[in-house]
Amino acid sequence: MRLVLTTCSVNESKRLIDEVLKSKLAGCASKTEVESKFWWKGKISEEKESLIIFKTREELAEKLFKKIKEIHPYEVPEIIEIKVEKIDDKYLKWLKDVTKGP
Repeated sequence: MRLVLTTCSVNESKRLIDEVLKSKLAGCASKTEVESKFWWKGKISEEKESLIIFKTREELAEKLFKKIKEIHPYEVPEIIEIKVEKIDDKYLKWLKDVTKGP
């Protein structure tokens, strides 16, 4: 299993989640609001954003990564993949059942 994380504006988060889930490249998305501070174009910026955690199968992670990059509204989106070392068997079965692929 893989977790793929991204941040985006609060207003864009629902659209991004819906498009990914409709593609069946992730079985679930969890979202929370965060306050982000970061360097952008030579100055420190501050934004309220949504942190989205997508849950997917290992073999779909690269396609999910590309899908997020394709539809993400940011010029330089944060997209991070994390390998999950341990997962409940029933959850993994459910994830395989609801996502597309082999």
